[in-house]
Order: sequence, then C-alpha cells, then structure tokens
Amino acid sequence: MKLGTRAKYTLRLMMGISRLTDNRPRVSLGDVSHHCGISRRYLDQLVVALKNADLLQGRSGRGGGYCLSRPAAEIRGGEIIEAAIGRITISECVAQPNTCMQAEFCQCRLLWRLIDRRINDVLDEYSLADLLDHRWPSTVKKELELIDEMDRRQATSVG
Repeated sequence: MKLGTRAKYTLRLMMGISRLTDNRPRVSLGDVSHHCGISRRYLDQLVVALKNADLLQGRSGRGGGYCLSRPAAEIRGGEIIEAAIGRITISECVAQPNTCMQAEFCQCRLLWRLIDRRINDVLDEYSLADLLDHRWPSTVKKELELIDEMDRRQATSVG
C-alpha cells in the first residue's frame, strides 16, 4: 500500500494554507497553487473534501479565500488524510469484515488490523502545527535513527 497523489497533495495544501495565512486572514487557491506547486484545478477538487470535513473554511468574493477552520495544532494528520481518501486500511476486510467469509477466523486479518491501527496512530499523533514546526524534521530523524540502530543491534544479535 502506498499513499497516492490525492493524499499527499491534500496534506501539502493544508500546510500551504497554514503557512500563507500566518500573516493574512485568508488565502486564494492561486497563491496556494504557486506556493505548493500544485495545479489550481486540482486544488479546487481537494478543497471540497476538506470543507466537507470541516477542516477548511472558504469565502467567495472580495477578501475571500480559504483558511483553516481551527488552529493548526488542533488538526491531526489523520484527519487530513481521511478527508482526502478515507480512513487508511490495507485490506478491505479490516473495515468491512462482511466482504470476507473468513474474516472471523482469519489470523492474517489480525495482522492487517494491527498494521492499519499503527499507521493511523502515527498519522493521528502529529498535528498540522507539528509538521510546520522547523524542529519537527530533526526530531523525527532522531527517532528514525534510534529505530534503525535498534534494528541493526537486533540483526547482529540474531545473526
């Protein structure tokens, strides 16, 4: 499973709006398009889902544009991805067990559920404000380095 363009661009769109509205109340999609490198036509499609999920507010006319519906610190990464593509699931049987006759007894389904849960936990762990914080990349890099080191130690102790 991999995230598609829609999910990635929706997250970039939200980050762009948050950055650009730091010094003004609303921002046009034209400005966001220029800032994020995403076509205006595609942004038009993405904002519909974000407005429906109450993550964005829009206003038409003079002084119009888009802004976050609440502070960036209160918007979780999982909410943004879910607005774009729905809840992440690696197998249909996790979200809809009735699609599989083996769902009640399938040990693989337990693994799929666990994977789904962990992916969604990570997305929900971080807010939009976290992603915009200039210190966030170094924090995550350190965390990943620790994980990599633990993996290396485990591999050498097993081998």
